Amino acid sequence: MTTLQIQTEVPFNVLLESLPQLGLDELDLLANQVIRLRAQRKAAHIPNAEAVLLSKINEGVIPLALRRRCAELTGKQRSGLLEEEEEEELSAIVDEIEIRNAQRVSNLVDLAELRQTTLDELMSALEIAPFTYE
Repeated sequence: MTTLQIQTEVPFNVLLESLPQLGLDELDLLANQVIRLRAQRKAAHIPNAEAVLLSKINEGVIPLALRRRCAELTGKQRSGLLEEEEEEELSAIVDEIEIRNAQRVSNLVDLAELRQTTLDELMSALEIAPFTYE
């Protein structure tokens, strides 16, 4: 685990400048924590039913490490260089991503219905882009 050297009272720009010291896994963890904290703060200002759905939608975000591994294996597959065990790994990753995406879309549809809007309009408002395997 990387140890960051920071002051007790840290100006925001100093905090941002310290981020390059983090490893990839730590950046993923930080990003997930920030997303969770942001959702919690927004949830304090919205009705409970929406807060529950937004929380579930945020839980459905595909981790960066998983997306990167999927992209790596997909690239090897397209190049014809994918080994048998990697093919099994890619299949398992794709299954996991599809399950997460299906659950996330279901929650998005429920939230769109609650807000009386379309799925496209909701995703645009929440700045959610459809997932791609690339």
